This record gives sequence, structure tokens and C-alpha cells, in this order.
Amino acid sequence: MLPSSPARTAATVFLLSCSALLFQIAQTRLFSATLGYHLTFVAVSIALLGVGAGATAAALLDRRPSRPSTARLAALASAGYVLALVLASVVDPAAVDLRFAVMLIYAASSLPYALVSWVVVRALVADPAWAGRTYAADLAGAAVGGVVAFVAMPALGAPGEYGFAAALAAFAALVLADADGRRRVAVAVVLPTFLLTLALASFGDQILPIRTAAYKPILDDLRKGATVESGSWDPQGRVDVVREGASGSSSAYDFLVDPEFDGHRPRSLLMRIDFDAATVIVEGGPKADGAVFGASVLATPYQLVDRPNVLVIGPGGGIDVLVALQGDARAVTGVDVNRAVIATVQGPYRDYGGALYDDPRVTVVADEARSFVRRSSDRYDVIVMTVVDSWAALQSGAYALSESYLYTEEAFADYVSHLTPDGMLSIGRWYRDPPNEMVRAMEIASAGLRRLGLDRPERHLTVVRSAAFGLMLVRADEFDDASMTIVRDFAGEHGFEIAYDPVQASGALATPFASSDLRSPSTDDHPFFFDNVPLVETLAGRAPLAQGQQTLIAALITALVLSLALILMPLRRTVSRADAGLARWVTAYAVLLGAGFIVVEIVLLQRLTLYLGQPTLALAVGVAGLLFGAAVGSASIRWLSGGMRGATIGSTVALAAVLLLFPRAADATLAAPLVARVGCALLFAMALGLPLGTAFPRVLRAAGAHDASLLAWAWGVNGAASVIGSILAAGLALETGFTSLAWVAIGCYVAATLLGDAPGVRESALTSTGAAGFGPPSPFLAGRDRRRGADLR
Repeated sequence: MLPSSPARTAATVFLLSCSALLFQIAQTRLFSATLGYHLTFVAVSIALLGVGAGATAAALLDRRPSRPSTARLAALASAGYVLALVLASVVDPAAVDLRFAVMLIYAASSLPYALVSWVVVRALVADPAWAGRTYAADLAGAAVGGVVAFVAMPALGAPGEYGFAAALAAFAALVLADADGRRRVAVAVVLPTFLLTLALASFGDQILPIRTAAYKPILDDLRKGATVESGSWDPQGRVDVVREGASGSSSAYDFLVDPEFDGHRPRSLLMRIDFDAATVIVEGGPKADGAVFGASVLATPYQLVDRPNVLVIGPGGGIDVLVALQGDARAVTGVDVNRAVIATVQGPYRDYGGALYDDPRVTVVADEARSFVRRSSDRYDVIVMTVVDSWAALQSGAYALSESYLYTEEAFADYVSHLTPDGMLSIGRWYRDPPNEMVRAMEIASAGLRRLGLDRPERHLTVVRSAAFGLMLVRADEFDDASMTIVRDFAGEHGFEIAYDPVQASGALATPFASSDLRSPSTDDHPFFFDNVPLVETLAGRAPLAQGQQTLIAALITALVLSLALILMPLRRTVSRADAGLARWVTAYAVLLGAGFIVVEIVLLQRLTLYLGQPTLALAVGVAGLLFGAAVGSASIRWLSGGMRGATIGSTVALAAVLLLFPRAADATLAAPLVARVGCALLFAMALGLPLGTAFPRVLRAAGAHDASLLAWAWGVNGAASVIGSILAAGLALETGFTSLAWVAIGCYVAATLLGDAPGVRESALTSTGAAGFGPPSPFLAGRDRRRGADLR
């Protein structure tokens, strides 16, 4: 027996929304690897614009007698996911103009979003009185899609998740098919997409080879004759092992080593993260002759401590661990956020690396290091954090938009407070002329030391330079002449430069704190370490605009143009006959709620990243909790009193309460097991989402009760406001921090409260079914007897 029409509607919307968010996360993960993380921001914009374009399609094309069936739209969305993956593989961004490649790939990627949105708007128009239920299915599906994307990434990989998104959309088409067409849909659409998912998960690189931008370093590896041996996906990044020659190369870590060292240099393999940042797996590991590591600049801190207990942040392939063992460390703890990196070293390359992570002195933990340190009660003699990002990305300024909680003044205070009395923090960063990045690291370390009550932080720092690499040492105690003599002697013996000497106060960084007034140190509220070019310098013409900001501006201009061309201008003509007062009310609410909700999501994810430790886990938990809570709130609006004003007041109070209470709850439970912290995060996210979900479906219901075109306008404007709001929010956070974003979100909901309820629309009118505007009352139900519960077609 077929399920009733409402059940089919909810199931269809749920499956398609699930597929869309799964596709979005897989797409951003793939593009982060192939094109660069900074371009994934455009992918998010395209997704939200696709949502708005779907409303335009519903408003303009559903008027026609020849409109496509809903089942066909779902099947086309499934095909759209496959097409997007094929184009991402066929279009080579290293061989054609990058802007053209990105434009082509993103244009194709917007198609399935538009089709999914078309279906959702069609469902809303079919029964606007039940807008809350339909919107709840949309939110719940998106929440599940986010969780599935996180959980399934290691097994399916990004290409496999494209296939799975196509399979979910195909299954939605099957749900919609009538009895006669069900077998045809199953054989022609569902089965091929599920087989494609399995094939991509098992042989994705062979079926559709991944193509990267020309600036990805892995292309240089291949040009030098190296081979890529294996690749694996993780929510944190793709990991590839690159071999140069039969057994690897001994030159990968030359920049860290005494240029005059003439002893044995073990060969190594490169591990590339997202085809970019590199770490090495050293042949033989602890079983090899490690004298070369004693002649490395990384060995500097081990000249000042005996048999240290060492914490390595981001051990990667293990070179920092080998240096620590060569320095006679009695215990080494490595904390790496990327499970695929650890699995690669411990799994297929265990023998090559000399079973390094099985050494009884070594413990490796899959966690985010900052969160691990804050929860730890241990004290370490040496804490090591060696640069893991690429030279090219830093030069371009592409990381300017990247949040890093490892490089904030609170982080440095945490590190130093977890040192033994004679311990030290060893921070490796790229050293360029002028040394802006190292200066910034010193400023942040200085701020962290002041936070601990040390009033002469410049006496607690020293910098040793090896070619293009700098090592900053930070101590809780001041460097005196005796300790600096040891550092000077070691540097002189191995040809390294003392770039900053706190005792002699000489060298390139003699006065590193003079530039502090231009850019304040990064903090947990403003964690943008790589944004080291102040906006005032750019506006004054003294510094170029970093690539990250260029991307932000380009995304904003693109979003504005496309929003006008694809959403606002086409839909504006369709609502010209609507009541002017109601249209203004709907527009204002759509803008405020679209911008407010996306800003709330950004702030929530920022708070959860540090609390849960793993950024992708924070994304999965935060999005799932927020959307599930919103789904419950949306589904409940038919039984909730208070109208729009009650919904927005509740949202404002909830937002203020969560922002006030969550930091305290996080501090109190930070040492709890991960499962408990995930539960706490879900509770807060759902509590926040619950009232937020009661507002926008009321707008949809009021708009749909008056005119279907007005409902489509509300949906499209909301999507446009979300994408433009997300871009502006990123820019505001970059300049002022996330607390200011929280106030912006509160301001959006306060302003919405002042708008009140819909003018001229009685609450009782919102319980009626049907809406004028697109032709038949329900494009879902056309041609069926609605009294008996129709099939969705």
C-alpha cells in the first residue's frame, strides 16, 4: 500500500535535502584538495544561490502545463551530481585558465541545488498551511546529510560521496514514482547510482582521476619523476604518499639540517595533505642512523633539557618525533587531528617507517592539539609545533581567512602553562624577508606570556634560523646568558643564524614588537593568525590585498550579481500583483532571518571547534544539532501560539542565553570524555535551533496563504540573504572577531521582532490549504484524486 501524500512529500524533501548537504560537504572537501581551501568559499556561495534559483524556477516554470514532474526533477538532480563530478575530473585547472575552470565547475555544481530547491518550493506551495512540516523535513534531511558526510568520508571518499548523493536523489525519485514507473526508475536510476557509489569508493582515482590546480606542489613532485603511491580521504584532508626514486629521497628535509653535515641521511617519502602541505616518513624511523636529526635546527631545544617529556603537535610522518628521540626523550606524545595521517604511518607504511608509532616511548593520539592541551593535566619539558602549511599558500595570502586556534594568545598561554619550570615551547614557522610571519608569531607569544603575568616577554623568546625556516623558542623563565650561550654554540656549530637574541638584542628581529600597533595578536575570538596584513595598510596603498580577501570580495560581487540576475529580478516581477505591505513584510523577514540564521551558524561552529577539538566534528555536530532543533521547532508551529513576534523574541532570548551560558558550560566540561562533550554540544545546538526554526516557516505560511509567487519570493530572498550574509560575516569576523558577529545575529532577530506579525493576515487564514499562483493547487498532486491520498509524481 502506498504511503499517504504528506508522507511522500516529507520523505522526498528529506532525501533530497540530505543529498544536497552531503554533496556540498563532499564538494568543499574535494575542492579544498584540488583547488585550495580559499576557493571552497565560492562553493558555499554557489550552493546557497542554487537554492534561490530553485525558487525562481518554481515560480516561472511551474505555471506552464508542460512543467516537469517532481519525480523527474529528483532524477535530474541525481544526474546533476554525477555531471558535477565528471566535470571536476575532466576539466583540468592546471591546463586551462583557473578562473574559467572554476566558473565552469561551479556553474555545473549549482544545477542540482537548484533542482532540489525547486522540489522543496513546489512542496511548500502545494500545502502552505503545512509549511512548518515541509520545512522541518528539509532541515532534518540537511542535518542527516551533514552527519553522513562526516562519518562516511573515510570509507567513501569525496568522489564516493558525490555518488551517494546521487543515489539518495535517485531514491527520492523512486519514492515519487507511481506503480507503473517504479520498476523503470529502480533499474534506470537507483541501481546505477548505488553501483557508481561503490565503484567510486573502491576505485575513485582510477575511474575519475583527480585534477589539481597548477600551484599545487604535488604537480612539481610528478614533474620530477615522483610517483603517487596511495591516497586516502579523511574529513580533515586527503592524504597521498609520494615516492621519489626506488626508496625515496634524502633531500626532503634538507632545509632543516646543517648544510655541512656529511653523515648518513635516511631516505624518506612525502605525505601530501590535500596535494599541498608535506610531512615526511623517514625510512627505518628509530632504527635508522639518526645523527642527522641531531644536526637539525629542530634539535635546538634538546640542548637545554635532559631526558625530556615531549608533546608534539601535528607529528605527521614523524620527523619531530625522531628528533625528540634523538634528543634522548624519555616519552613523546604526538597529537594529530588527521586520522588518515596516523593510519598511513601505522598501516601500509609501518615497516618503511621503522614502526615509529609502535615504539614504547611514543604515544600518538587522534585529536585537535589545542583542545588536547587544555584538557591535559600533564606537564611537558618540550612542546613542539612545526609548520605544516605550504610556502605557496602563505605567500599568496590564501590562508588569511583560515581560522587557527593553535596560534592565538590564549593558545600560547595554554602551552606555556603546561610546561615544566625549565621547559620550553618550540614553534617552527617559515622565515621570509621581511620576517613578517615570525614577527607575528613572536607578538602572539608575547601576548600569551603577558596573559600569564610575565611583564618582560621579549626576554623569554629567541629565534634560530635555518635558510627559509625559523624556530622560535619560548620559556616560562627568561633566557639568561648561560642558556643563550648553549643556543649560540649549537647554532654556530651547525651553521644556523640567531635571528633574535634576547640577551644581546641583535639581529633582524631586535625590535620585533614595534609593529604591534598595526595588527593586534590573534585571539580565540579572532583566530586569524595568517591575516598579517592590516586592512588600513591595504587601504593606504602600502600593501597588496591578500588572496583570501580577494576571494572574499570576488565572492561578494559574484553573489550580488547572480542574486539579482537569477533570483531577485525574475521573482520580483512575479510578486508585483501581491499586496505591497505584505510583500515588504515578507521581504524584510526573509532578509533578516536568512542573514541572522547563517551568522548564528557561523558563531556556533566557531565556539564548538575549540570545545570539541576537531573542526569537522564540530561542523557535523553543530550543523546536525542546529538543524534538528530547527526542524523540531518548524514542525511544531501549528501548535505554538505567539505568532511571529513570539518566534523572534524566543530566538533572541535563546541566542543570548546560549552565547552567555555555553562558554561556562564548555569550561566546566572541557576535561570530560569526548562523548560527553558531543552530547553537551548537541544539547546547546538543538536548544538554539528550536526557536530559530519557528520563525521562517511562519513567513512561508503567511506568504503562501496569500500568493504562491510570494512564497517563492520569500524562499529566494532568504537564500540570497544567506549567501551575502555569510560573505559579509566572514569579512566582519576577519576584522572584528566572532563576538561582534554574535551581536549582529542578535540584532537581526531584534529587528525582526520589531516587524511584528504579517499585516492583514489573520492567524486562522494560515490554516487553510492551497495557494494561488502556479496553476493547480498542488503540482505534486496533479492528475490524482487528493481525497484518497495521492502519489507524488
